[in-house]
Amino acid sequence: MPDSRIAFLLDRAREASGQMEVDAFLLGRMGFGWSRLLRIYRFLGPCVTVGRTYRQDIPPEWREDVRDIAVRPTGGGAVLHGEDLCFSLFLFPRPPVSPRFLYPLVHDWVGQFLKELSVDVSLQSGTPVSPNLRRVCFEEPVCGDLLWKSRKVMGGAIRVTSNGLLYQGSLHVPGFSGRLLEERFFQWYRAVGARELEVRLESEVLVCPA
Repeated sequence: MPDSRIAFLLDRAREASGQMEVDAFLLGRMGFGWSRLLRIYRFLGPCVTVGRTYRQDIPPEWREDVRDIAVRPTGGGAVLHGEDLCFSLFLFPRPPVSPRFLYPLVHDWVGQFLKELSVDVSLQSGTPVSPNLRRVCFEEPVCGDLLWKSRKVMGGAIRVTSNGLLYQGSLHVPGFSGRLLEERFFQWYRAVGARELEVRLESEVLVCPA
């Protein structure tokens, strides 16, 4: 039986290209010495990431301030990063459940952390669909995205390979800097979050609310 424990890496801030290179490297190394890993990180200044199948232009107003544009190993549309906290969850072997159901499961788990910050969030309802066709991710909520006051505050994308599964997500909460989110999440994760995620990954699948 695979080890249910999750290795944890609080990584340093990098430019977009550097962060995506780390995830691509780890994606190729899944199963070599560890089976599950959660990496959290921030970016150095405003930057943009796009899904690996993204073929559109980014919004022109973004180009004035961004210092780097990089391609994510997963799918999805364009994301403008700045004061967000990012999550990369590596699972080997891939869970027996459909990746589209893992998406709301992870977001609901992060929602429990936000409730500790008195941020009352909910999951976007609807039918589970692939998030890979969106243009600007945070303007188009899909089933399983986290909403705060009808505003999307967390989205993500998933890639499945022969090695396992990678989930990448971005959390941006108005009123909270990326550094503050990082500090508070680290405290919550060490206290209860790690065990809660392990339990959720081994339990029944959470689907999007009707």
